[in-house]
Amino acid sequence: MTSLSIQMINSIEGRRAWVSDKTLIALSNALGIEVFQLFTPASKNKKQDKRTLPSHWLLKIRQDIKSDINADIDIHFERLFNTTMD
Repeated sequence: MTSLSIQMINSIEGRRAWVSDKTLIALSNALGIEVFQLFTPASKNKKQDKRTLPSHWLLKIRQDIKSDINADIDIHFERLFNTTMD
């Protein structure tokens, strides 16, 4: 269904292979799920835990990105000030 070999599927499952966006789309289509669901833990309980809701993960990702952007801005300003001071 994905046009991927069994070896490639095993490598992906075993975390020995990195996948492209096209592969992620093919996998999600074959499984009948959205791509982001490949990155969220499956709930063993029928009732969905709040920690597994997409909104929780999206909020966490947003916070991480914000933190990374702020760190990058700080680095660029530091470089800018260091080069102007020289």
